[in-house]
Amino acid sequence: MTRPKRSHRRHLKALTLEQLEEWLDGLTPPAPGVSQIDGFLAALVVSPKMVHPETWLWHIMGDRAKWALEGSVAAAATKTIIDRYNQISTALSHDPQSYAPIYMRTDDGEVLLEEWANGFFGGMRLALPAWKPFMTDLETAVPLTVILIHCTTMFSTEEMSTVVNQEAGGGIADAWRVIPQMVSLLYEECAKARIANSS
Repeated sequence: MTRPKRSHRRHLKALTLEQLEEWLDGLTPPAPGVSQIDGFLAALVVSPKMVHPETWLWHIMGDRAKWALEGSVAAAATKTIIDRYNQISTALSHDPQSYAPIYMRTDDGEVLLEEWANGFFGGMRLALPAWKPFMTDLETAVPLTVILIHCTTMFSTEEMSTVVNQEAGGGIADAWRVIPQMVSLLYEECAKARIANSS
């Protein structure tokens, strides 16, 4: 009697962030990197309007998430991204001081904010009408400016003047150190709108 051959395909549950970055780097067309995805997810968690996971996952993974087979690297990557979204949500709702963004760094340890900030604005754009009142309210305009002043490629000069309050955000040194607090503040300030928009 011939026994069926066992599959040697390893069941992948999730990837490390390093493995995810490596996998993203190898995609065609290129996908956003881990830092940009992290900023994107942070904006979705604090957003005044919930964006359905199927919508935001498509903006990261395209159709790869929809058609990923169980046990495939694409499925593991999708799980890793969803897990990170849940980690951010749990941290901001239960222990804000534990929230730590994932930044790019140079070999010398210098923090590069651009990719994370670009990702944050990318997440905002999925619900931009809901964000507009918060762009003019001083309580939220300041933290938004601290973040968005570092965007480089995801919006035009015209959009920059509309979204960023230059007086609120100019000249902030070591902004990466305060961004966790800014994200936490946005999470709290947008909470009522988030609840209202989900009902």
